[in-house]
Amino acid sequence: MTANQQVTTDTRWVARPSADHSRSPLRTVAPVLLVVLASGSFSAWIGLRVGGGTATLYFDDIATALAALIATALCIRASLRQVGRLKLFWALMGSACGAWTLAEVLWAVYGLVLRVAVPVPSWADVGYLSAIPLAAAALLSHPAIRDGRDKQTGSTLDGLMVATALLYLSWSLVLGPLWHSSDLSTLGGVVAVAYPFGDVVILFLIIRVMRTIAPGHRLALSFVLLGLIALALSDSTYTYLVEGSHYTTGNPVDVGWVIGYLCLALGAYFTDRPAQARTTFDDDLGTSPLTSLIVPYLTVLAALIAISFEIELGRRLDKIDWFIAVALALLVIARHALFFLDRGISAGRDAHASDTRRDFVSPPGSENIQPAKLQ
Repeated sequence: MTANQQVTTDTRWVARPSADHSRSPLRTVAPVLLVVLASGSFSAWIGLRVGGGTATLYFDDIATALAALIATALCIRASLRQVGRLKLFWALMGSACGAWTLAEVLWAVYGLVLRVAVPVPSWADVGYLSAIPLAAAALLSHPAIRDGRDKQTGSTLDGLMVATALLYLSWSLVLGPLWHSSDLSTLGGVVAVAYPFGDVVILFLIIRVMRTIAPGHRLALSFVLLGLIALALSDSTYTYLVEGSHYTTGNPVDVGWVIGYLCLALGAYFTDRPAQARTTFDDDLGTSPLTSLIVPYLTVLAALIAISFEIELGRRLDKIDWFIAVALALLVIARHALFFLDRGISAGRDAHASDTRRDFVSPPGSENIQPAKLQ
């Protein structure tokens, strides 16, 4: 088998959108405008409480479940149109959206049919919590999650930096108060803490994928990541509000879930059919070095700002706060050390390659050869 044949049969090959399925600007802009209009209308209804509290309750629960159902249908459609790892990605994302849809329907049943407050835990929590590992598995299955083997150490440190910074933010804002106020010996306490932990995992994987999005996947995957970010932030905000007994259906935080589901639907809608010709994902990675450098440090900066505000407000950092902060500082130092080490190795390789090329172009003794005089 020749080298070219071996590449052709590589199982890492993924589908590519073909030119035949390129969309006109109108077909690209129209769905986005529709989602913006739907999200704005939902926000206005919730904010103005059109029709009173009861009408807002019905509208909120039904519209949220409908948005999740649309996302589920379009993700399943995208899975049927793809092959390979992208087919698996959309199948898992469709399963996650299906779990969210089930949870939203059960939530609506409690409030609209049974007319009772949603208990904690409830059957709706089964759907919400089941969606988190399914969404995480979808992100892990996407070809964009894979970095080159020569960059695994740096990517691992970047990922640990991001996860540690997000853990600190979650611990300071949501997890810490929940941990101290919840009875973790009960199922309700475990469920309350599980949401922010799952959101940290999802946000960590989102940032990992953001660093390696190939040009052929940017539009669809960007909407998926935006949707997951909206859902994760809404979950954490909801948990924070519930911990302080400030949440009721019709709260503005519900807008985040609708936006999240509709963004997932947009991502699935913009997924094209696979092309006849294929290319490896690794060959198409268009990650900017500046983007790869900035993205991890944005979360670190957010954590440092949170620490500064806590100290300024007189809040005393507990042992877990200090442990996470010290771990984050050590990871940043290690990442910088690896950066300078890589630069030194790269400079050595460039110098060696330059010497090799010079020796190849100018054989030994050629410097003693004098050019002949022109007659």
